[in-house]
Amino acid sequence: MVKLDLKYRKILYELDVDSRQSYKEIAKKVGLSKDAVIYRINKLKKAGIIKRFHTVIDNGKLGFIPFRLYLKLQSTTPEKEQE
Repeated sequence: MVKLDLKYRKILYELDVDSRQSYKEIAKKVGLSKDAVIYRINKLKKAGIIKRFHTVIDNGKLGFIPFRLYLKLQSTTPEKEQE
């Protein structure tokens, strides 16, 4: 388990809220310089804490109804399951 100081946690919070924020915006909210934020984010990436940045789409606004479907396959081989 990695221990993070308050500044790291604030950076992660800001990225979770909006990962498209500029380094300058995050720095202002967190109370660090832009260069310090860049350094810390790069450190979090190298440590594997930040794996990637991605978009979350609200499918409901597009008219889609989200649901989950669970299937149990019988009489299959591991190769068939991969297909």
